[in-house]
Amino acid sequence: MNIDQYIKLWNQASIHVLDVQHHFIPYEQYVSPYPLPENGFLYTVRGHALIHVDHTAYPTERFHMIHSGKGSILQIEVLDELLEYYLVLYRPQWLLSNSNVYALTDHHYVLDTSYALKPHHPVIVHNKIKQLQQAWTHIHPLQEFQVRSSFMQMLYDILEQLQTDQAQNTTTDLVTQAIRYIHEHYELPLTIDSLAATLECSPRHLARLFRNSDIGQSPSDYLIRFRIQKASELLIHTELTLQDIAMNVGYQDGYYFSRMFKKYKGLSPIRYRQERRQQLWSPNMTSTMSDFSIVGSDVHRYSDNDSQNHTLSGGTFMMHNPIRRSAVLMLLLSFTLLLGACSTPTSSTTPISEGNSNKQSASGDNATQGSTRTITHDLGSTEVPAEPKRIIVLEQGFTQTVAELDVKPVGVADDDKPERFPQDTLAYIEGYTSVGARSEPNLEVMRTLKPDLIIADTSRHSNVYEELSAIAPTIVFKNDTANYEDIMASTRAIGEALGKSEETTAMLDNHQQQLAKLKQSINSNQSVLIIAADEEASQSFQVRTDQAFHSSFLQAVGLNYALSDTEEVSQLMTTEQLLAIDPDQLLILINEDDPSVLAGQKDNLLWNQLKAVQTGKAHEVELAKWSRQRSIPALTHIMSEATTYFQ
Repeated sequence: MNIDQYIKLWNQASIHVLDVQHHFIPYEQYVSPYPLPENGFLYTVRGHALIHVDHTAYPTERFHMIHSGKGSILQIEVLDELLEYYLVLYRPQWLLSNSNVYALTDHHYVLDTSYALKPHHPVIVHNKIKQLQQAWTHIHPLQEFQVRSSFMQMLYDILEQLQTDQAQNTTTDLVTQAIRYIHEHYELPLTIDSLAATLECSPRHLARLFRNSDIGQSPSDYLIRFRIQKASELLIHTELTLQDIAMNVGYQDGYYFSRMFKKYKGLSPIRYRQERRQQLWSPNMTSTMSDFSIVGSDVHRYSDNDSQNHTLSGGTFMMHNPIRRSAVLMLLLSFTLLLGACSTPTSSTTPISEGNSNKQSASGDNATQGSTRTITHDLGSTEVPAEPKRIIVLEQGFTQTVAELDVKPVGVADDDKPERFPQDTLAYIEGYTSVGARSEPNLEVMRTLKPDLIIADTSRHSNVYEELSAIAPTIVFKNDTANYEDIMASTRAIGEALGKSEETTAMLDNHQQQLAKLKQSINSNQSVLIIAADEEASQSFQVRTDQAFHSSFLQAVGLNYALSDTEEVSQLMTTEQLLAIDPDQLLILINEDDPSVLAGQKDNLLWNQLKAVQTGKAHEVELAKWSRQRSIPALTHIMSEATTYFQ
């Protein structure tokens, strides 16, 4: 096929989408040969099949595109449980008034050519076809326009690939697909969870791929930087207000957008607009005049540098007014002296400095003593209210600790799956506001809750610590990568931050008593390993090391944990590697919606050689209870199970 001629024909044709179909075909269901009534694109999104177009057979799997012309005989042979695909039928029409078409119409059959390819950006194409199908099912004039638009976007991706690599079947890696998706949808409320769901991978896997790629940063960081770059362009080249620009780049809150912009650019959006325009259009101008207003040209509006704005026919200009500034300063000084004369004298003559109004003064003035306390955490020291009332918690284990200390948080990062909390915790914190995913909490929702304390996780939230601290005092501890001793220490610190030190001590004392009873009730002369089926590799396992919370707790009980690692909390292993360790006991983590690992591995010969499998000591346990819930209260829920397993 002549690709250049093929693209030229598409440029000269008027395209009408005639039908968008979404099909599911079960395995072994016979499908009669189907003559295509019009040209069509068939896109598989699930399953394996052998698709015959006339006399050509195309082996297809997930995310394959097949094109064929009108009258072609289509026959589908499903090779596994279920085939899911879309079929988009279209009709090209020629613009006969265009003289160029006459030379092309002799080759019109080129648009009927059958071919197959695997798109470089399969999930992006899938997303566009879904949009096309959704618009097709609600057809009206505006939706009809959406159908044509989505079809042409899909077609552009196909033609671009045909031109650049002659339809070589190479799939672009997930990072490249994610970057393209961000570029096309940055104005939407994207999170790493929603992005990972679109790309059909786990958020943690996507974050790891980003960090290990040339990007070298998290998906969240990349999205923020891209949004800030787009905002910079809008600031320079448009007259949009800051709120409009914020909404155009995916932020609903203009104030939050301004803080993020200043963090990444070092200037406020207003200052950035002024300076960049001066550099671009008046590089030699030394005055502070500007012909561009950021908001409407209200008369007598003042800027943040005490310069008065006056309206002229061409816009606004700023006029510095040193007399006005001096007058304001004199007025403030007079007002301060007046207050000093009228106020009641105090025992301290040393004033508290303006920048440290919440700290104790050098002279020992304790007027503010008790209003705050300093909490040391993984990222430094933070002054928190002595009695915080509106607390947001960004990790499940910390939420359990807070609830155990009889404190109800106003916001919780619950991954939009509150059912994963223990029932007693969930019942106590009822009424909280979800702030989204633990991996990427919604900062805008958090801001609306007006918290006075945020409790965050070191590994998940260090990269947004400044943003969190701008919302409320934030303390950060290990939880996701914490071991047993880490959780003991963070529990004490959280109790202190909540003003619940005595209650925390009582809770930890009770835990030590339970731990002593557990040690007496189990046989410690056995080895144990905690594993989970890997999300990306069906015959591999994520194996917790002795650095993980539950693993180190089992060591504290006296058991021999079978995998040591000085740095990582988890290692990826094959069945052969598990067999090399061969522990006495296996705890297999299962999510509430996961299939059984024991059932899935029953025909695996190496798996069946594991000592724990042969002796019936391979136990499937709740992932939430034995992995996600890393807290001292959570251990109460697993101690009775541990007694059963390790007798």
